[in-house]
Amino acid sequence: MLNDKRFDYDITVSEYAGHSKALAREAIDQHYDIIAVAGGDGSINEVGSLLIGTDIELAVIPCGSGNGLSRCLNIPLDPVKALELINRNAVCLIDTVTINGIPFISIAGTGYDAQVTEDYAKDQHHGFDIYFRYIVKNFFTLGEQEYTLVLPERSISTKAFFISFANSNQMGYDVPISPKASLWDGKVDLCIVRKPTALELPIVGSYFLSKNMDKSPKVDIIQAEEATIIRQSPAVVNIDGESFTLDKDLHLKVNPLSLRVVV
Repeated sequence: MLNDKRFDYDITVSEYAGHSKALAREAIDQHYDIIAVAGGDGSINEVGSLLIGTDIELAVIPCGSGNGLSRCLNIPLDPVKALELINRNAVCLIDTVTINGIPFISIAGTGYDAQVTEDYAKDQHHGFDIYFRYIVKNFFTLGEQEYTLVLPERSISTKAFFISFANSNQMGYDVPISPKASLWDGKVDLCIVRKPTALELPIVGSYFLSKNMDKSPKVDIIQAEEATIIRQSPAVVNIDGESFTLDKDLHLKVNPLSLRVVV
């Protein structure tokens, strides 16, 4: 499908976790103009994190489970149509964010959603039904945690079931956690979500399904260019769909318009 009058290309296949990053480094060293990733948000992070601050373009052929970044950028989930975008080669700059120095492009988080991500990553089977199983399981086994958010102008102490750090508006599967989050505003949305009771769950679920999570009484959203999240102890963090165990203090910093993406 690629326009061979415009592009010369090579195709490589990642064979293990982290291999995409090694392949991307080779492509950077060989001065490629575009690196296209056929994969999900985790694969996009592996490659895209190396392209931050460079002139090399990131293209995406969505082949993951949730495909959050692709949905946010309106990149077609049909691989043929995604390749047609590369032929047009329209490019925009988007923000990226670092969390304790680790870049993320779409979504990161701590608490309930991070535990769901870790459980899902460890499962040999993928798909929304498997993901939903861990959503339900962890809802009944996990509780709220205490957090302190240190912002440039104030500090906030709160309890939360989870806190999502939304650079894009998508968690994947066409589910927005912060509907007004923007990849171009120079800010990350800190989405503080408190645990609903059994009676409140249908109400919160209706906000969730109608893509109005920001209007739920169980959700507060704060925008910041930089913030520190202080947790009770080191714990797992979701970074673009992959789980990492990080220190209890999480420092977030936005890198405005730092990644070139084919859209």
